[in-house]
Amino acid sequence: MITVAQFSRLQDALVLRMALESAGIAAFIPDENMASLAPPYLFVGTGIRLQVTEEDLDAAQAIMADMRNDSAL
Repeated sequence: MITVAQFSRLQDALVLRMALESAGIAAFIPDENMASLAPPYLFVGTGIRLQVTEEDLDAAQAIMADMRNDSAL
């Protein structure tokens, strides 16, 4: 798995994961459980990671670029 994005808020990571999964790209938030239990300041600097497989990297980056252009990310 490759980290394609890092977020300071779990909600933002979940939005991107849903967008990727709706496009058929499996996405994983390895920090999801900790982020839901721990205070947000624990993730300053490291961020809450969102990961995809190497095979899906280019497609995930294209979706992320589209979302940035639409101001959804």
